[in-house]
Amino acid sequence: MAEENELKWEGKEPKEEEQPKRSSLKLIIIGVLVIILGAGGYLGWDLFLKESKDKEQISEETRPQEEKIKGIVTYPLDTFIVNLMDKSRSGKKYLKATMILEIGKQEQTMILDQYKPQLTDTILILLSSKSFDEISTIEGKLGLKRALLSRINQILGDVVARRIYFKEFVVQ
Repeated sequence: MAEENELKWEGKEPKEEEQPKRSSLKLIIIGVLVIILGAGGYLGWDLFLKESKDKEQISEETRPQEEKIKGIVTYPLDTFIVNLMDKSRSGKKYLKATMILEIGKQEQTMILDQYKPQLTDTILILLSSKSFDEISTIEGKLGLKRALLSRINQILGDVVARRIYFKEFVVQ
């Protein structure tokens, strides 16, 4: 109190607490920061959300076009395990092959279902008649594909199978 009286006599007012000014300044800065961070978060969320939606739309739009362009209909065949021919006729080498046929139309799957036993028989006979040396090269595998496709289309009577794909081809 004595100090206050001395200050009053000297013509100076005692300094009022400056804390209210500082706390209001802190509140304003915090408020501005919250607004800036909120706006930045919203814009970031909006951009990422739009980007992912655009990617989904692009992928959905291109899928049907790719399918229309390709027009590929496939028909999976069973897995075949056969003994390969060898000179000693001991049958020590085995072939395990899984194939997929590419056909023209979806309706042709019914035809393939009807002829499945004949197809299986023909494929087994052809695969078991091959030797390891014949199918170990790329040319041999391509020749095997041509032979399989030819025999399959002979059974079906019309050119139903366009291509044949090996999904699995293991020789042991």
